[in-house]
This record gives sequence, structure tokens and C-alpha cells, in this order.
Amino acid sequence: MPTPPVRPLPRDPYRNLVLLALLTLSGRPPAHELLPSAHRLVSRALPWGRRNPRAREYPRVRLRVLRRALRGRRPRRGAAGLRVSPVEGITPFERALAPLDGLDPAARAGYALLRVEALAPEEAAALLRRAGATDPEGALDRAAAVADGFRPPDPTVVRVSGRGAPPARGALAAAGAGLLVLALAALALTTQARPGPPGSASAPVEAAVLTDGDAWRESFRLDLTAWPARGDAVGDEGLADAALAAWTDHDGRAPRDPRLVFAGRVDGRDVVLLHDAPRTARYTRDGDAEEVEVFAEPANGVANWPAVRLSETAAGVRYLLPPWVTEAASASLGSAEEGWAEVPRDGHGVTGPLPADGHCGTGPVLRLRAPEVAHGQPYTVVDLGGPATAHLGYMPPPPAEIRRLGPHEVLDAEHGFDLWGEVACAGGPPRGPVVTATAWEFAVQDLPGGGSGRWVCLRYGTHDGGGLARAVLVATTDEGTATVVAGESAGGWACSNLDRQVVAGTWWEAPDGRWHYLAAASRAAASVRVSGGAEGDGEGPVLAVAGPRLGDGPPAEPVEVSAVDVRGDAMTPITG
Repeated sequence: MPTPPVRPLPRDPYRNLVLLALLTLSGRPPAHELLPSAHRLVSRALPWGRRNPRAREYPRVRLRVLRRALRGRRPRRGAAGLRVSPVEGITPFERALAPLDGLDPAARAGYALLRVEALAPEEAAALLRRAGATDPEGALDRAAAVADGFRPPDPTVVRVSGRGAPPARGALAAAGAGLLVLALAALALTTQARPGPPGSASAPVEAAVLTDGDAWRESFRLDLTAWPARGDAVGDEGLADAALAAWTDHDGRAPRDPRLVFAGRVDGRDVVLLHDAPRTARYTRDGDAEEVEVFAEPANGVANWPAVRLSETAAGVRYLLPPWVTEAASASLGSAEEGWAEVPRDGHGVTGPLPADGHCGTGPVLRLRAPEVAHGQPYTVVDLGGPATAHLGYMPPPPAEIRRLGPHEVLDAEHGFDLWGEVACAGGPPRGPVVTATAWEFAVQDLPGGGSGRWVCLRYGTHDGGGLARAVLVATTDEGTATVVAGESAGGWACSNLDRQVVAGTWWEAPDGRWHYLAAASRAAASVRVSGGAEGDGEGPVLAVAGPRLGDGPPAEPVEVSAVDVRGDAMTPITG
């Protein structure tokens, strides 16, 4: 007899098993023991030491859970461990299960097999029969009487309290003693499936979890999972469902564990922000017009959490600030003299509209402060056109010491604000979400004929771990300031803490009309050399080689630039 194929595991096998036990047991009092009994029943049915069974084990564990639940076997409470109870209390929990009132355990189990496990009726009937039900077909008929739209409570979003270690086979992971409160979520486990793209199988869409408003104060991970649901439409289930359905249609599959981050009316449109690690979706609805954008979840640093774009209109951009941010100000890279202006924001953390086209394609710079988190000092982020802001930083040139903790925040001219205003116009960031943008000033050079040159390496770090290094010469003479791009390097470590030793060069035209090839390397350089269209070498980190007088551009012959550090190792060239 051929072996039946092994089906893939459900998205959350433990939740499915506990929900199966919960619904089957729910017709028997006492109510306050229902939730912990369901968890204990499943934990005792699981393979030793594991929270989830493997795919080949799942049918056997499910049958074991079903048999014990149909027999009404509620495991005894352990002598020590954590207590599990509904987040909103017993009464709302009972009310959530009320649509099953009047059904016997077999019918309740049948409902779970059809709606939670998504089994075909004949499969559900066969499984009920194996578990000991005497009339499985009748049980399924009675289960079909439950009205569409019933959403059982999620049994894995609970209040955990008490002292002591969880049972050896316990499947609830607790972060120590005390109280862990998460908001109650619902599973959309009806047979009314959301429409998928043509040719795709429809699947039930889960409801979004709402994180408690103070959860971030107890969380070690301050990413989007710790952001509370905010906005004046958080309680609008229809709007949240529409956003989830749009995301499902966009991806061809439902989000696995969606969390509601924001829902509200912004600039005359409905806006919903959802998070399902590692992705985020922004849904907008204006009358009958809908749009959903899916992007990578914003990256989070030690103390430089981004702001997320909520809305863009002719009036400007509005951002959703992290919940722990208490102070916000904005400035434009092109208007350093105007300084910082306080950012208006409402009680949900949504800013007023800020200019989107601040300077050379960059949006506003935000100075944010979160006194309760990390060191509590201000940090700076910039809008580079992505769904979330990027951390903006500056590293000064020698003889300033290397800052081991990372770049300075771009707060004023001393910390790179004016410099960023120049180099931002030397080219845009790479494609894709940028999470960090650092101006690394690696050398200073006297210019032939007078003036000074600042050698800057712009390092853009992208969400996927890649990035772009761009070497720029900022030349200031009596005629003004101009920027020249010396070269770019995609990917790699150049101009980061992993590779500080770089060299770059470019042709530059002096005010008298003579071209010079200028080269510079970072602080550990012992010598710099150029060859090809320009020939020369010298000790130290900078080099200038005189070239011809040409009126229509620099010499065409390419130049190769190289440098070695004090240990004799070659430095990384950033070339055009």
C-alpha cells in the first residue's frame, strides 16, 4: 500500500493544535480552566522537548489531541509553573466562544477540523471516527450551522503570570516570572476566503494582532513588533480586514502573523500600516481607490530608530514616529542657516506635513530624542525617498580620533550638517531601502593655486546588507564650493568600520584653467601613487600632479590610483 504524501505543516502548528483542543473542550465548564487545559493537553501530546511537531508527526499529534479532547480529559495542573489566562478576562473570552453554544464536543471538533485545519469534509469525518466520535457526519452537519464570520480567540495570545519554571513539556515560552501582557487577537477562520490572484488557491486571512501600548517598555527588541497599534481607526475591523485582503492579493498569500501598527485617517485618506516580519505593508484607501505597498521592515539600530512614511501629498510628507520618541525637530540639508524647527505631531505619533523635496532629492532631516531608551541623546535620520528614514551620520577627518561607537549625529556644522548639504548633491543613494547614510571625511588637501579640498566617502548601507561607497572631493576656492565625484564602489566594506583604509583620485581644474590630478587616502596611508594619464607618487595621504591646460574637459586617458598603509598593505581604491 503506497505511503500517503506528507502534507506541509500549518503556518503555526502549535496554535492550530491548541485551538483544536480549546474548541473541542469549550462546551464543558469551568471556563477559567479552559485555556490552560488546552495548552497542557497539547504540551503533553507533543514530542518531548519540542514546541512544534515535524510534518510527518503532525497527523499523529493532532489525532492524540483530538482523542483526549473528545474524552474531556483535562490534564491536572502541574505543581509549579506559569498560569495562563485570557488577556481580557474570562467574560469576554466566553463571549468570544458564544457562537458555538449548543454544539456538542464532536461538532465543535468538526468545526475546528473544517475551519482551522481546512480539511475536506470526508477527511474530517474519517479523523473524527478514528478519534472515537460515533456520528462524525452528523457532527460536521451541526458544525456547518455556525454562522460565517465567527472568529475564535487566539489561544496563544495570553496573559502569563505566576512563579517558577514552566512544565518540562510546556510549549509556552515565558521570559521569566512576572506579567506578560499581549493584546487579544482573532483568527479569521471562516470558510469565506479572501479572493486571491487568478489561478491561486484562496486561504483565510488572519486578523492583525494589536500590540499593547506599553509593551515596548518590557521588550528587549524595540523593532516594529514592539510598536503599539496607533491611530484613530485602530478599532475599525473592516478597514484592517480590507488592508489585510489587499496585502494577500498583492502577495498571493496571506501574511503569517500580521500586526497592526497604524490605522487612521491621514490627509483625507484611510491609511493602514501592517507588519509581518520581515515585511511591512502600507495600505491607502481614497474612496473606491485602493493601493498597497509592501517593503522590507525598517531596520533598527542601537539608538537610531527610523520614522515611517505614512502619507505624501502636495503639502508634504507625514511620518509615524517610534512610540518612545518624545522630541522631534526638522531641518533641510540645503538650509542649514535656518536651523532646527519643532515638528508638530498628534497624540498618535503622526507628524505634521514636512517638505518632501528639501534639497537635491533628499527630504527633511529629523532630529529625534527618546529619553527613556538607550542613552537618550538626540539622533538624526533623513528621508532619502524610501518607506522609512535612514540614520544620518558623520565621521570627521584626521587628526580627530576615530569614534569607536560609530558616526556622530549630524546636528550642526561641526558635526557635518553643512558638509552633507554639499555632498548630497553629488548623486543620489542606491536603489532599495537605505538604512544608513554616513559622510566619512577621510582626508583634507590644500588645492593648487589656493583653496582647500575635503575628501569625503559617502557610505549608503542598504537593507539587504549591501551598499554603495562614493568618493567625493568638496573643493572650496575664492570662486565658491564645488563637488566632484571621484568614484563609486558597490557592495563591499569600503568606508565602513570593516574597511577604513581607502584611496581615491580625480581630475580637478584650478581657477587659472590648469588641470591637476588630485589623490587622497585615509589616515593610515604611507604613500600614494598615480599612473597612466597622470604620473607621480609621494609620501603621506595626499598627492597633486599638474596636468595640461584644456578648455573642454579633463584629459581622457584613465588614471590608476593606489596607496599603501604604514604596514605596507594595499589600500582599497574607489574608482570611477
